[in-house]
Amino acid sequence: MLIRIRYKDGKIDLVPSEKLDELLMMSEIEQFERSSGWVTVGKDPIRSTLRGHYSGPERRQESRV
Repeated sequence: MLIRIRYKDGKIDLVPSEKLDELLMMSEIEQFERSSGWVTVGKDPIRSTLRGHYSGPERRQESRV
């Protein structure tokens, strides 16, 4: 799947969805487009598998056998 992105210089491009996380990690893009509209990096909520681990409180229950 191709995703429309907007680089910081304003250039718009289409990239494979697998490349989106890489571009987000490298802070290369300003926005990307979802079906609901443009998402602004640093303003709108996004998730990424490459940006590190969750640093909030642990909420999972330990399994007791």
